[in-house]
Amino acid sequence: MSDMRFVQFSRIYGVEPSDELEARALVSGDAVRLADALFAEAADSDDVTGAASARVYLEGRLGELGALVEPDAAALVRARFEARLRAWE
Repeated sequence: MSDMRFVQFSRIYGVEPSDELEARALVSGDAVRLADALFAEAADSDDVTGAASARVYLEGRLGELGALVEPDAAALVRARFEARLRAWE
């Protein structure tokens, strides 16, 4: 069975990575795409009721993805998510 994180990346990036190295490369190559996907998930979540809960949602998802999102990519994801969040408010 595939790593569920890889299945999620398949949905987001259109290709299921074969290993963690490939998954990290996908994120590093297009962190904006991940940020936009996570923002859409947050916006669709019944548990997200405002900016604070959206940020908690983002951090939870980044925690689940763990080492697949390297620190530089995570910073880009957070910045893009924040930009989308400001436009949403």
